[in-house]
Amino acid sequence: MSKEYYSILWLSKWASEEEIKKAYRKLAMQHHPDRGWDAEKFKEINEAYGVLSDSAKKREYDTYGSVWWSPFGSGGFSSAWFDVDLWDIFEQFFGWWGRNTRWRKKSSNFTWEDIESLLSIDLKTSVIWGKTKLKYEKYIVCSDCSWAWWEWKSMCPDCHGSWYVKYRQQTMFGTIEHTGACERCSGSGETLEKVCTKCGGQKRIRKTVELDIDIPAWIDDGMVIRINGEGNDGIWASAWDLYVRFKVNTIEKNLIRKWVDLHLDLEIDVIEAILGTTKEVNIPIIGKRNIVIEAGTQVGTIIKIPWDGVKYIDKDKKWDLFVNIIIKIPKKLSETERECFEKIAREKKLNVHNKKWIFEKIFG
Repeated sequence: MSKEYYSILWLSKWASEEEIKKAYRKLAMQHHPDRGWDAEKFKEINEAYGVLSDSAKKREYDTYGSVWWSPFGSGGFSSAWFDVDLWDIFEQFFGWWGRNTRWRKKSSNFTWEDIESLLSIDLKTSVIWGKTKLKYEKYIVCSDCSWAWWEWKSMCPDCHGSWYVKYRQQTMFGTIEHTGACERCSGSGETLEKVCTKCGGQKRIRKTVELDIDIPAWIDDGMVIRINGEGNDGIWASAWDLYVRFKVNTIEKNLIRKWVDLHLDLEIDVIEAILGTTKEVNIPIIGKRNIVIEAGTQVGTIIKIPWDGVKYIDKDKKWDLFVNIIIKIPKKLSETERECFEKIAREKKLNVHNKKWIFEKIFG
């Protein structure tokens, strides 16, 4: 059984080369054995990337659903070894095996499609988890005629139910005869004696539906999840799948998400940086936390708070929160503050402006 390489990398089948690389880097970082995670999963991720990042292997996988590693292996041959498009040959002589789809006859009555929909979520939902409703359009089986069109069918008079006809084409080399799908019945072998007024004989109608979506924690901007059976309804087949692509707002006030970690800008007074303090900070999404500022903290100091970042997708743990310290330098000083700083400057023998009007002119 072939593996679902797109699902392994959390991608849709229309992912670009850059999206494939980005998804691989993220998942490889999460599951790397050196970081104590699942070695088998890491191997599976590398296998998926090895196929999808190679244009020839990806073309085979998209076409056949698997990859053949030799030109005559597994009882067949690979189209990647030929300049001729084999699917064009099948279509010309037999009129079926539609390109890049599941098995079907070449007919508008036998098409099934996956759907991709964009869903925007806030930072809180992506960090913890959540539920939301998604509205999107899909094709559903017509409720008026339902399966009644089965009784309205008759054999196509052109192809006589064989769904293919022979065509002749005059060329510079003479008359060429080939077999193709019947144009009158679109390859179904049948025509309708009666047409439904609601769907126009298409057997499906387009409708806006609403679906409850469970959003897993750890979901990131650009990621895709697949929901089986929620795509377009098929004719004589199960429904296709829905791919939900996420647009994540990575900023909320002074809290920023960077991959699986959260980053917070915290402004403190210069005296707090010099002497040290413990500040109670109400952090968006996370809540109140006591952050210890050590004496002598410098500009640009980053304090790591473990297990306060984005939740693991498959574990009851979280990543980390990083607090970036910003030291506020006052532009204006009171008389007492100015005298204190001037005293310190004299003790340190610093050459500073010690006149009030100059100090205020510089700072504001």
